[in-house]
Amino acid sequence: LNEIVNKYENFSDALILEILYHAGYSSIYVEVVINCMNASNNYEFEKIKLIFTDIVSIHFYEKENQPSTFINSALITNENGIIVFDFFPLIYEDGKLKENDNSNFKIK
Repeated sequence: LNEIVNKYENFSDALILEILYHAGYSSIYVEVVINCMNASNNYEFEKIKLIFTDIVSIHFYEKENQPSTFINSALITNENGIIVFDFFPLIYEDGKLKENDNSNFKIK
């Protein structure tokens, strides 16, 4: 998790290219492919794949004419051992991010 945050910070100005939901008999996992800037590579854009396992909850919502794939800033936290990726958090004036109960895309 630290490596992701160090390299990609909060995924500012990133674009979600693919969301793949895999459901099997004994496991569920989600792959998210993102085009994002790498802070450790002079903020050059690169395509990465995040794989989520042991999912507690997933929420994806897309409304007509309101794309849910462009990321302004993502909240990435570890709360009591549960990793939260909220791709549409609440953003306050001071730049602080907070988990959005009505986020368009969130994985725990």
